[in-house]
Amino acid sequence: MLRHSLHPLVLTILGLAVLGLAVRLFTSPGSLLMQILVTVGIVAILLFVFRRFVMPKIMGEQAAYSPQQSAQVQKANARKKYAGAKSQKPDKKKRVSRPLVKRQSNVKLTVIEGKKNKKKNRALF
Repeated sequence: MLRHSLHPLVLTILGLAVLGLAVRLFTSPGSLLMQILVTVGIVAILLFVFRRFVMPKIMGEQAAYSPQQSAQVQKANARKKYAGAKSQKPDKKKRVSRPLVKRQSNVKLTVIEGKKNKKKNRALF
């Protein structure tokens, strides 16, 4: 059983779309293929234009700070640069890899005597 059922209007629209594609496929498959290729081409062009021209403008407007904000950003960048230079210390010691030593456990395991020869009754399972 479906946990998420769709609205009947959405199901109707999807059903009509599938029916229309099936009819178009059987009546004129060449024009259907051409329509799909044109649609994919238009979407590709729109994505290219959006990523190439629109996104840089949007990001450029967000990057434009007021004079007070730009001073704060410069101070923060200077702090990060100073902290990065301070934290980089050359390694003077070279770590020596030691072979792993397996520890033996002190636990003493004992066998408990029981009914070893008695077979299980399979009817109870």
